[in-house]
Amino acid sequence: MENLEVVIIVVFVLGIITLFSLFVTIKQGSIGVITVFGKFRRILRPGLNIRIPLIENIHSRVSIQNQSVELSFQATTLDQANVNFKAMLLFSVLDQNEETIKNVAFKFVDEESFMTALTRTIEGSIRSFVATKKQSEVLSLRTEIVQEIKNS
Repeated sequence: MENLEVVIIVVFVLGIITLFSLFVTIKQGSIGVITVFGKFRRILRPGLNIRIPLIENIHSRVSIQNQSVELSFQATTLDQANVNFKAMLLFSVLDQNEETIKNVAFKFVDEESFMTALTRTIEGSIRSFVATKKQSEVLSLRTEIVQEIKNS
């Protein structure tokens, strides 16, 4: 009789744990990415969501809010002058459709790799633009540099 009571208590506790792991909350400003055994399944919108415990895993939470990165680097102009740049890069996920969120979640190993790739791309674009201009031109071309970055 005692063994039956222990089994009932264990089953009851496991049931409660499973019930609580059935629900997941995604905070405002982010989207959850669900995988089933490592393969993309679906996205979770902000708020209370239901998932299958032990089968569906939250792979990541993708922020859809504006994020910023401070850049500081040097570029060489056409007349071989060094120009120091300090800039604030503001970026966000363009839309919240499933394909975009899937790309953001799985294209890079981690957020650090994404940030490195993003900053290197922006720095490379600015350096290639500045390399075609003289130092005196670069100082007055702030708007054009920003437009060049947006187009690349």
